[in-house]
Amino acid sequence: MISYYSFCLGSSLHRPGFLRVGGFIFVAGVSLSILCTGCGGSSNSIPITPRQTYSLSGQVTPANAGNGATATLSGAASGTTTVDSSGNYSFTSLSDGNYAVTPSKAGYGFSPTSQAVTVNGANVVGVNFTAATAPQTYSISGSITPASVGAGATVTLSGSGTGVTSADANGNFSFTSLSNGAYTVTPSSTTASFSPTSQSVTISGASVSGVSFTATVTSTVIFYDDFTGTSLDLTAWTVISRHGEYAQDETECNTPQQVSVANSLLTITTAMGSATCGDFNIDGSVRHTPSSWPYVTGDIQWKSRSFTYGTLTYRAQFPSLNTGLWPAVWLLGANCQNTNPFTADVGYDTCPTLNSPSYAEIDTTECDLNNWCQLALSNVQSFPTCGYAVDTNFHTYTVTWTSTAVTVLMDGQPTGCSFSSPQWTIPSTPMFVIIQTQTGGAGGTPNNALLPATLNVDFVKVTQP
Repeated sequence: MISYYSFCLGSSLHRPGFLRVGGFIFVAGVSLSILCTGCGGSSNSIPITPRQTYSLSGQVTPANAGNGATATLSGAASGTTTVDSSGNYSFTSLSDGNYAVTPSKAGYGFSPTSQAVTVNGANVVGVNFTAATAPQTYSISGSITPASVGAGATVTLSGSGTGVTSADANGNFSFTSLSNGAYTVTPSSTTASFSPTSQSVTISGASVSGVSFTATVTSTVIFYDDFTGTSLDLTAWTVISRHGEYAQDETECNTPQQVSVANSLLTITTAMGSATCGDFNIDGSVRHTPSSWPYVTGDIQWKSRSFTYGTLTYRAQFPSLNTGLWPAVWLLGANCQNTNPFTADVGYDTCPTLNSPSYAEIDTTECDLNNWCQLALSNVQSFPTCGYAVDTNFHTYTVTWTSTAVTVLMDGQPTGCSFSSPQWTIPSTPMFVIIQTQTGGAGGTPNNALLPATLNVDFVKVTQP
């Protein structure tokens, strides 16, 4: 359709979207050449042609398989449509640009899985796909009891298919997307033995459940929290309420509201503020005057427990690198345990100065812009780091701390990160657990568009020989 606007070219234009420069009038991004510069008291009608748009269409074959499938458009514009009974689909009113079309339907696979399409001054047709029934797959699942011993154990699948997973806080494990065949399931742990040592499982047209094992501790469980209930166990944990570390230029307020327990998960949520906070001396007096900060987050620590040497195991889901946050599960020397709820300043009261002989820190999984994520170790000569890749899925981390080494496994597999003496000085004093997410400073600047974001922890377990 063509629209007409009447106006006097010799007068000022007050209609929004019109701009006159010399003999040209620009209307909503369209240049119109005007041959006259005045109308002598009359008005001129100028035809305005709407911006041209195009369509993108294709077919899914065979039609009976494509019928009812969803076609998803992404790129310069987004949308979804349903493939009709003839296998056809289309998207209309598209501007020039780059797009991608992706079909989906439960129980079916598509070839290709997606197609890139460029619209450039013309309709695009023939963006076609072939649908086929997806092969039937099954699962193997089971449990390791008692859960406090089995949680975090590595479970390995071999035979017709392979895989590695870990038992969750309830001792449960599963393998999915398996074909018919013969398999072997084998649990393992640095802190337990299992009966039976492995089990043979055959999949024949159905999923298999109830593959169970009994775990016997080979180490003593000195701490276990699977975060059941609706609130944090405050006999075991202290919730921090103060600003982050000023020396690291952190930009967050730690607030109890950002720490929650639900569905057997501890969740620390980081969000945009603003909030007002400072920190304190150990007697409760003000150390840094409260002021406004742009982010709120959560921070918890062991209330009174500490340990020297042992295995720290936790199952956690870290936020994405793209969030620009600074999440961590780590250990700090017990000589900082009383001051940390009041201030993060090291070198204050009983908390010694960083890299002094009596300072101890092991960052078991610390994620920042330098490494996503890393093992880091306090040392009087330096602060060595070792990076290992962490995604946004749940993983089980096993940190073994002895008098001669600190090593991290992820899902029972070596991360390649370990520090050992005599090259490195291994901490030898009691340490306590901290779980937190920080913002700003050495951690980088958060991506506000991806907030709020969470750090989720399924369980925390500590064992000693």
